This record gives sequence, C-alpha cells and structure tokens, in this order.
Amino acid sequence: AANAEAAVVQKQKDECEADLAVAIPILEKALAALNTLTKDDFNLVRSFSNPPHGVRLALAAVCVMLEQKPDKVKDPEGGLKKVEDYWGPGKRLLGDVKGFMGSLVSYDRDNIKPRVMAKIRKTYIPDPEFEPERVAKAAAAAAGMASWVHAMSAYDNVAKVVAPKRALLAEAEAALETKMGALREKQAELKKVEDELGELQ
Repeated sequence: AANAEAAVVQKQKDECEADLAVAIPILEKALAALNTLTKDDFNLVRSFSNPPHGVRLALAAVCVMLEQKPDKVKDPEGGLKKVEDYWGPGKRLLGDVKGFMGSLVSYDRDNIKPRVMAKIRKTYIPDPEFEPERVAKAAAAAAGMASWVHAMSAYDNVAKVVAPKRALLAEAEAALETKMGALREKQAELKKVEDELGELQ
C-alpha cells in the first residue's frame, strides 16, 4: 500500500516538473542574457535624454515588476492632467547596477502579485515595440530587461497552474511520510520477531 502511494506521489511530482519544464528554459535564457550585460550597457540606457519608445517601455515594465512608484509628470500630449512616468525612477534604479541586477536575479517569481502581472500583460506584453528583438536595436541592456519581463510573465502563467498541484503534492508527500514512518515501525517489529524466531529455531 505504501509503495502504491509512493508511485502516485512520484507521478504528481513528475507532472509539476513537466509543467515547469516549459517555463524554466525561458527563464534561464533571460537570466543568462542579463548576465552578459555590463555596467556600460546600463549606463548607456541611463544616458538617453530622449529614450526610444522600446527602451522607455523596458525600464517602465521593470519598475512595475519591482513595484517602483512612477513620477507624475505633465502629459506630453498636452492637457492639464499628469501622467505616470517611470523614466526617473528607472534611472535611479540603474544608478546601482549591482543592486539592480541582484533584484532581478533573486526576484520572487513564485509570488508575483496579480495586480503587478495584470498591468504588465495589459500595458507592456501586447506592445510590439516591447519585443526584445526590437528593443535590442536601441540598447542591449533594455532588451535584456524586456526579455526578463517576458520570461517572468511566461513563468507566472505556468506557476499559476503548478501552484495548486504543488499544494496537493505537499499534502500527498506529508501523508506518504506518515505512512512510510508506520511502515518502518512495522519492519522493525518484524525484524525483532524474525530474530526471536531464528534464536528459537
């Protein structure tokens, strides 16, 4: 009975890993791309006084992911209302390249807030100018950031499917461990009886 349960738990574990196998390579590729970037690459992004649209999008999307508050600036289209602008907060983030990179690499991708991902998917992912290949024409660092955001979105899609399976797996593993503990006790009792029987014979 314990062996049969262990087989079921292993199957659940394999399903979780198979689902994650779709997203993990995308994630690893994005992190590898980030690791090739240098301080000069990021300084180039900071140096733009009038950044290309794709570069602005990439830095804004990262700010949204890191929950940086935007500045409120005059609407460049005209009018009295103020609009959200992430360029200033983004440039401040890039002031500490090591810390910025660390925050991307160690990002808690299993617990991305739904409102953060909703904004990313509504405002940035559908924009063709946010495609890493297009952003790369303006700046490699910005393309790396865009790739990272796309990868986080893909991972989050899979994680939402995997999360309930992981919860069920954790319960099943705990139940199995209890059963295996009882099995080990029975095996110890059996060995004692067999030893006694051996002495009697």
